[in-house]
Amino acid sequence: MRVQFVLQHFRFSERLEMSRRRLALIFGNDDYGGDKQLNSCVKDARDMVSKLQSVGFTCTQFHNSKKPEMDCAFRDFCSKIKNGDCILIYFSGHGMEQHGKNYLVPIGQVCDPEFDCICLDTMLRKLNRSGDSILNVIILDACRADKDNNTWKTTGANAEECSEPAYGKALTSNVCLPTGSQFALIFSSDPGTVSFGSDAGENSFFTSALLNHLVTPNLILEEVMHRVQKELLERSSKRQRPWLNSCLGEAFYFNRGLSLNHLLSRDPHSRLTEMKTRRM
Repeated sequence: MRVQFVLQHFRFSERLEMSRRRLALIFGNDDYGGDKQLNSCVKDARDMVSKLQSVGFTCTQFHNSKKPEMDCAFRDFCSKIKNGDCILIYFSGHGMEQHGKNYLVPIGQVCDPEFDCICLDTMLRKLNRSGDSILNVIILDACRADKDNNTWKTTGANAEECSEPAYGKALTSNVCLPTGSQFALIFSSDPGTVSFGSDAGENSFFTSALLNHLVTPNLILEEVMHRVQKELLERSSKRQRPWLNSCLGEAFYFNRGLSLNHLLSRDPHSRLTEMKTRRM
């Protein structure tokens, strides 16, 4: 009887997870120019799309977008959201904080981030108003630095320290997650710190680690991030650690993997199989 109850609970959770339509909006911005130029963000975005599509996300991606283009992309994306959807936003590029608010930096001149950038708090509120019972995962690989141009893209492979983001201050933890929907907010590095990029043709440190673990079957988001953190700390010599702020009310899996019936039949030593043997 105990096994039957566990099976029924698992099937209910699995149906809830699989019933959510999966939509992703992906941005990768490299072409900031001059001493703010980056070189791995478009690749980060493309590789994230490939991984997310493999686990059921319908992805829309934009590269090297200016402010009007990012505004239109986000507005059009929100118009497609329906009740109960699973939404993922990924941004790779420069980010900044000013007056306690976080901003994603588009391509183009930035005079006043309130008008020239994408405000994270505003983005979260708009997502919250896009439908009922939505599960949102926001991933920001931002605040880059580099020993050559002070924008943190390759320093991780070098001995020199570089602690200044290209635009203003690094992202802050002062984020208000709306209460109407479920949110998980992921920064590539701790608030107030910067992130390592990589050489041309390679992924950033954070996105590389995320891609390595995102599709691992049957890991909830927190378990994925634990593995990402372990890899990132090792690669960066403990100078970069990802940050997760979550108010999810249910377990989220990038890759649900095998059903419990398959696990029971293919793993005779599983705890549930042993439980079933003892009960019978």
